[in-house]
Amino acid sequence: MSDPFIDAVIYILFIASVGFSGIGVIGLLLFPDIRSRLYTAVRATLIGTGAMVISVIFYAFFVSLSGGGDLYTSLVIHTLVLMGIVIGANLVLYRLLRKRATFPDTCKPTQQDTAREMK
Repeated sequence: MSDPFIDAVIYILFIASVGFSGIGVIGLLLFPDIRSRLYTAVRATLIGTGAMVISVIFYAFFVSLSGGGDLYTSLVIHTLVLMGIVIGANLVLYRLLRKRATFPDTCKPTQQDTAREMK
């Protein structure tokens, strides 16, 4: 690569990506309930994926400025499409799991309880 400053920014973004993705995995393994697992996994992995996407875009932008051609423009477009797919899939799965993880209110009387009281 050409500029040490750009290289350093790209490496820092990659390290942040690995770090946040690792935090998401550790959160899935350590937290006891489904809500905290969902929160950690979704937020941390989205930040990690976002950092990786930004580093790829930086790389493609600065290589294309030095005469890389249309290949790196295509890389940026594909990376943005991938990020859109990841965000969409995370939102759909988060909403689905949140909907299924709701617990019924155990304080409300059931039909059997009301039938017993009427007898």
